[in-house]
Amino acid sequence: MLRLLSLLHATAVAFPMLGAEIPLGERTKMSWDAPQNGDDGVDHFQLFLPRHWSKAQSWPMLIFLHGAGDGVWDVMNSQSLPRLLSRDQSTAFDPRKSWEFDFDGRHYVNASFADDLGFVVVMPQGWDATMRPGWSRPRLERVRALATRVASAYAVDPERISLAGQSAGGVGAWRFALEYPEFLSAVVPVCGALPGDSARAAQRLKDLSIWVFHAADDSAMPVELGDGAVAAMNRAGRREPARYTRYRRAPPPPDPQYNDMVGHASYDLAFRDASLYAWLANQRRGAS
Repeated sequence: MLRLLSLLHATAVAFPMLGAEIPLGERTKMSWDAPQNGDDGVDHFQLFLPRHWSKAQSWPMLIFLHGAGDGVWDVMNSQSLPRLLSRDQSTAFDPRKSWEFDFDGRHYVNASFADDLGFVVVMPQGWDATMRPGWSRPRLERVRALATRVASAYAVDPERISLAGQSAGGVGAWRFALEYPEFLSAVVPVCGALPGDSARAAQRLKDLSIWVFHAADDSAMPVELGDGAVAAMNRAGRREPARYTRYRRAPPPPDPQYNDMVGHASYDLAFRDASLYAWLANQRRGAS
């Protein structure tokens, strides 16, 4: 563990600072001058700028919160949205440049994902120096500060800032939305649990666009968590019902160390869904 922390610290100094020019159409590890409010993580992040990005127009932004087991770069980038945001989607356990798999009678592949996505994507590295997982309130405060800075530096439309999270990051997505509903145009919790009083949460979020993803066979986060959250949201007199994609089955995470988490990787299906990005691009803050 100490060796890993030393490696992370040693390599962090080489990361470009927020505001730097970075390659387009490729995720880049970056640093920023995070607020000095304790050892709360989010000292580093990854940033993706669309292949045709320029400051001549404003862009929608998507904030992505990783799961509890995904905080170290190589794990974070081995699955889900971060893996897709690279032209080279190979990993230590999968040498194929384009990540593809067969599941439930379908073939999943999207070799051009990084070329086609039209969002600025900010992916905070949430773990702190003690490697504690989870998205606490101080960390989410830093996520908001980071997103505000990224939006200013990279021509983001402040009316189109959405947030998605998976697993523990799905819990974090709900928490962020409850803390800062006015900051977001939409929230997308994937295989995560809604914390606290669901009726109170539903009232607070009734004007925010919501799309929940979960799988019926999720062995790590029971699907009843997704069912209950969506039911609570839709009892709150929303102008637009919360969307819900409830997969019959989902694969385990692609990293072999998590093979026992059957049904948990609904994120590997959700973030390949082109309709999700079309929907997010059409959301505006306060206009659900």
